[in-house]
Amino acid sequence: MEFFSNAEYWHWMVFGLVLLILEMFAPGAILLWLGIAALVVGTLLLFLGEHFSPEWQWIVFSIFSVVSIVVWRSYSKKHKLNEPEDGSSLNNRGKSLIGQTFTLATAIENGVGKAKVGDTYWRVTGPDTPQGEKVKVVGFEGATLKVEQLT
Repeated sequence: MEFFSNAEYWHWMVFGLVLLILEMFAPGAILLWLGIAALVVGTLLLFLGEHFSPEWQWIVFSIFSVVSIVVWRSYSKKHKLNEPEDGSSLNNRGKSLIGQTFTLATAIENGVGKAKVGDTYWRVTGPDTPQGEKVKVVGFEGATLKVEQLT
């Protein structure tokens, strides 16, 4: 407990830098704001010295941490910073194929067939359609594309 009552400015600076480094390995913006709060307290302690008691150091650290996290969360929700702008289909190939047309590799019989998409064959569902016909992707479910025949 002696450390907490005798912390010098560089203790806070090191603590802040460690928290910022940890933020790189555990992203979520919590450690970021705690690290910045520690750097702020370290800077205040550097300039105020003895006039900045350990109790006030922890009070400022706590208040700055909580306020900055709350402000950041409300700002990021208001501006939708955690959501992709373009409705990204990263890691969701089925979504990226909607609207594209492909040729059936096998006929759709009993509602199921295959279409060649690039160098891969995808399972497709839709109305019965002969092999070689062009189909348009209108949806997907898991790794199955929902298609309709082009007229």
